[in-house]
Amino acid sequence: MVLGETGQGSFRLKMCLVAAAAVGLSLGIAYERHVAPEPNAARRSSSVGQAASAFGAGDPSNAASHDRSSEPGLALTENHELIANSALLELIDSFLLEKTDGDRADQLKAYLKRSLPSPAYGEAMQIVERYQAYMKAHDDLLAAQHFGAIDASTVDVERIEVWRQQRDRLRQSMLGEQVAQAWYQNDDARLDQAIAEWRQRAEDAQSPVPSATEPRYPVPHWRSTSDEERHRRYLLGVFEKAVTSYETLRRARPQRFIENPTPSG
Repeated sequence: MVLGETGQGSFRLKMCLVAAAAVGLSLGIAYERHVAPEPNAARRSSSVGQAASAFGAGDPSNAASHDRSSEPGLALTENHELIANSALLELIDSFLLEKTDGDRADQLKAYLKRSLPSPAYGEAMQIVERYQAYMKAHDDLLAAQHFGAIDASTVDVERIEVWRQQRDRLRQSMLGEQVAQAWYQNDDARLDQAIAEWRQRAEDAQSPVPSATEPRYPVPHWRSTSDEERHRRYLLGVFEKAVTSYETLRRARPQRFIENPTPSG
């Protein structure tokens, strides 16, 4: 989601709306970037309602029951059009970010060619080419932000919010709205929640007595101090992930990130 205004009052209102819309998203979602694609057909078709094919072609109503590929991360409509879901992104990343032997892009191309029929293969190659171009543009744009190490004392959520908007526009222009939404909507929701919560906590620290007229983001709390600290590290992990370059991810290889504890009632 792109926020059109940066004024504090308007922003807090929008963040409350974000929070309300995201109530169904558990704060216990595991924060992880690289998860091996699962062959579960329902998971592979999770974004069917948003994109029946890579760039909007095909009939979404047919896609869920017509997965023509047995390969993890590859889901097709009955017309052999590619469904650009989150599992496809994980598959592409497993080649471009995790493999270290030989030319990753060539290995991915060969894998897709032997796994996909026409026209899905052509659609997949368009996505891969756009994604590779996006990766480079992303890292160039991120480098210009000069983000340093993320810790509790250095978090600047206003700068992260600006970067969030810039990155979103880049995704929309280079990957297309449907692909960007299918691939990144969950990560974006987590980042929006983390920004809103961090900002609200900072405001609470400055003014412990909340205003009766100002909308307030619902900050979670835990009985256990260890869970509270774990949640704080989870938020920092969300911020760190948002400002990590693809080149850094290539060097780091797959890693599991901090899981957020469930808040006490």
